Amino acid sequence: MFEEKIEYEKGSGNIYQDLGFPDAEEYQAKARVASILYNIVTESGLRRGKVAKILGIKKSEVTALLDGLLDDFSLDCLFSFIRKLDCSIEIVVRGKPTRKPAEGIHISMPF
Repeated sequence: MFEEKIEYEKGSGNIYQDLGFPDAEEYQAKARVASILYNIVTESGLRRGKVAKILGIKKSEVTALLDGLLDDFSLDCLFSFIRKLDCSIEIVVRGKPTRKPAEGIHISMPF
């Protein structure tokens, strides 16, 4: 049996950076916040029409948001949607360790 070596390159953890997107950290942050919104909406059991009404957007925009089509949504807009869905947001800013580069943006969901 012969073993074929497959060459690969380890990713950075940010697909947008790996693909050379400008503003890769913002794209990654928007994707993470959209993922959180997706979880909130799906766990709430609300229909997309009701979500659209709560968020003050069209049902087609809710579909785009939940499908990850985020170009029309700013981070500020996505954060406002989280608030409109009755969830709170906490932002923590930390100083970087002296021996390491700053890690960038990290977004987590506690539930």
